[in-house]
Amino acid sequence: MPRQIKILTFFTILFCLTQTVFPQSKIISIVVSGNSFLSNSDILNMMVTRKDGNFNENQFNIDLKTIRDRYKSAGYLYAKIAEENIDFGEDSSYVEIALKIDEGKKVVIGEIDITGNKKLSEENILNDFSTKIGEPLYDVTLNNDILDLLKSYEKINLPFAKVSISDISLYKEGNDEKLKIELNITENSEVIIEQVKIRGNESTDEDVIIRELKLDKNKSINSESLQEMKERLDRLKIFSSVSDLKIYSLKNTGDKKNQSGLLVEVVEGNTNTFDGVLGYVPPAGTDDAGYLTGYVNVSFRNLFGSGRKLEATYEQLVQETQELSFRYYEPYIFGLPLNAELQFLQRIQDTTYTRRYIDLKADFPFSDELTVSAIAGFERVIPSDNININLVIADSRTLSLGTEIKFDNRDNVYVPTKGFEFKTFYSYGSKEIYNIEQLQALGYSQFYSVQKYSGQMDYYFSFVDRQSNLIRLFAGEINSEKIEDADFFRIGGSKFIRGYRIDQFLASRLALASLEARFSISRRGFLFGFYDTGYYLKPSDEINNFTEQSGVLYGYGIGIRLETGLGLMGVSYALGKDAGLSDGIINFGLINDF
Repeated sequence: MPRQIKILTFFTILFCLTQTVFPQSKIISIVVSGNSFLSNSDILNMMVTRKDGNFNENQFNIDLKTIRDRYKSAGYLYAKIAEENIDFGEDSSYVEIALKIDEGKKVVIGEIDITGNKKLSEENILNDFSTKIGEPLYDVTLNNDILDLLKSYEKINLPFAKVSISDISLYKEGNDEKLKIELNITENSEVIIEQVKIRGNESTDEDVIIRELKLDKNKSINSESLQEMKERLDRLKIFSSVSDLKIYSLKNTGDKKNQSGLLVEVVEGNTNTFDGVLGYVPPAGTDDAGYLTGYVNVSFRNLFGSGRKLEATYEQLVQETQELSFRYYEPYIFGLPLNAELQFLQRIQDTTYTRRYIDLKADFPFSDELTVSAIAGFERVIPSDNININLVIADSRTLSLGTEIKFDNRDNVYVPTKGFEFKTFYSYGSKEIYNIEQLQALGYSQFYSVQKYSGQMDYYFSFVDRQSNLIRLFAGEINSEKIEDADFFRIGGSKFIRGYRIDQFLASRLALASLEARFSISRRGFLFGFYDTGYYLKPSDEINNFTEQSGVLYGYGIGIRLETGLGLMGVSYALGKDAGLSDGIINFGLINDF
């Protein structure tokens, strides 16, 4: 064995020395002739064998095959290398290559015969094809045409259609040869769903899932409707995941054949959550006392497994400002595609007033993407009895009617990568002043009209996997002869422009733009960086001696959204205009998923 190893080592060293002493032949010229369809530069560029390079016979043969394949793909089926001269020098240190090409006649498509098609006419099929009579046959183009044809069949509820190439042959037409392509189509029957199986719904009623499938009266489906069903189930926001819906075949029974079933697999998420945060603000001076702040949220997003939602929230914003809200959502009233939402809100603003608001909203979904809502609201503002308050607030009641239009074609409700979400809102209210006797001397009237309108557009787009971007535009205005504190848009915290304290700015007119870059870390979670900017206007209030306030604000920062056992948790750190690094605002809490 040692002797064999020595012999092997000797020959290995000898081979290496031979390669060093006798180098490969250098190519000094490559001459191409006989070609007209492809230029010399076209042919030389598709070859790995190059002038001034070393000659490799295996690579040279591969290059010749590449040239022949290129000619064939362009319709020159009889193209060949008529001559190939490889002339080595006397000492084989260099080589000259000469190629003579015989292109032959160009062969184009003369006929495309289609059989088996009943639902789609041959004329319509060929009109949609990129493969055309009178042009060369390109394999990739024909394959793409067949894939597009299968998609066309899916759209007419024939997802099991098959298209095969029966034959590609040559035939004579005068002195020319042409190609004949024969395609055979097996349309099969359309898929009719006779049975639906649901797995994973531990608490959700099957009826809730089935109604979101929205099978048509014929119970026929295609690939597009399958995807739409999945998206509708995702939009319920009660499942942590929804698998792609699957079709399975049923056994033939009696006269019924080709029956199919639909398998729906879901994983239920944590729809019942309780979230609480408690904070303490230390005293600002020796004469002041510290106070507690807090936030409590109780949410049931799938009440009794019926898709109903119930949420209650209490928030202590600062020492003397607190907010209590209650929301209830009822889907499919009386089994009709009509949803209703009831909301109640009470806000105690410092020691100045209490605002109570209740509204009833009815949603009419015209499609999966478009929803039109009608809103009726009642608002009551009650001034504080504190005689030391100098702020004048009217004791008022406002009845309002409004409408909202929402369009949403995002590809994902949690981490969208493309699509739009657009909302526009308008309401008209009639405000009556109850304590007009006390305020008439200050210029108050007994009745006012209040108009509120706003529009918001969110545009999502992505450049690479797991990364997405959001551009948000918002504009809104409150229009009335008398606008009071309770009517304004409130800027700060996580509302509108981030980087400012909660309710730091009030505005009757607001326009903003926001850019947010996101990087996905889970199915529902992502890291993000943002920049918000906007213009606000708060009109003057002569009665309370407030001058007009307006300006441009901006804020920027970073944050994270996490999928936790309690639900979606968001944390962000934001800096406002002229703020130092230590002046940043931290916002955290559950993402409202109502």
